[in-house]
Amino acid sequence: MSKIDTILDDFIKNEGLSEDYRARALEYFVPLGDRLVSWKGELPLCVGINGAQGSGKSTLAGFLKHYLEEVYGRSVVVASLDDLYLTRKDRIALAEEVHPLLATRGVPGTHDVRLGIDFLGACMRGDWSEAVCPKFDKARDDRVEKGAWLRLEQAPDLVLFEGWCMGAVAEPMEALGVPVNELERVQDADGAWRSFVNERLGGDYQRFFDLFSCWIFLRPASFEAVVENRLKQEHRLRERGGGEAIMTDEQVRDFVALFERLTRWMWREFPARADVVVELGAGHEIDRMVVR
Repeated sequence: MSKIDTILDDFIKNEGLSEDYRARALEYFVPLGDRLVSWKGELPLCVGINGAQGSGKSTLAGFLKHYLEEVYGRSVVVASLDDLYLTRKDRIALAEEVHPLLATRGVPGTHDVRLGIDFLGACMRGDWSEAVCPKFDKARDDRVEKGAWLRLEQAPDLVLFEGWCMGAVAEPMEALGVPVNELERVQDADGAWRSFVNERLGGDYQRFFDLFSCWIFLRPASFEAVVENRLKQEHRLRERGGGEAIMTDEQVRDFVALFERLTRWMWREFPARADVVVELGAGHEIDRMVVR
């Protein structure tokens, strides 16, 4: 058995993945890992991974870490945009001051990206022992105590940062005037929420994203495919007896509607800028991968 086979065996087992993942990794992700090792630029190489819900971005980041450490001996750190969410208290205050929809975490404006800037900045300066990245507990809907934050044990060669809107840019202002769905028409009739989100995306988020040297975009087949896959995910949880946290189909559609505008915008705009575009099919299978 080859070393790569052993690496895949371990990863598939530890992550509870199906054997289908093996072929996908061998065809696409192993070559991608090999490419990252030779990527030009100063260390650490900061890689942003953008993908919608259920696209496999977290699994991809985990595989790349495992592969690069085991095959190349690289030191790899994986972090998530989700861990930069504002505290529950701060989001409630934001909802009261700006718009009620901001109580729900997810869109730009509900993260403290300055913490991400500080984390990457410390890594890039070589102050890795001072680099700390927060952790967010989704079950509690709040940030965990500082003692449980991510702390580095050695200088990283690569930092993989994944998130649903990593690398996104603000929409043109004129695009905000037309609601994209019922949620915007009813709950954001004056456009205050989407304008705030767009403004924040064009501010500190861009300063954070500017620190990245490589962008990977897991491009969904369509927004409708994102919704369908999110529904299937919820149905599987219901079948397993997931408890009260399981959402109904209507709740899923209402939730995903929060991300529709930016998801559609990234679908159109991001491919021309991304260094790696992974085109996904309707079932989130990979149709092709383009590396620039």
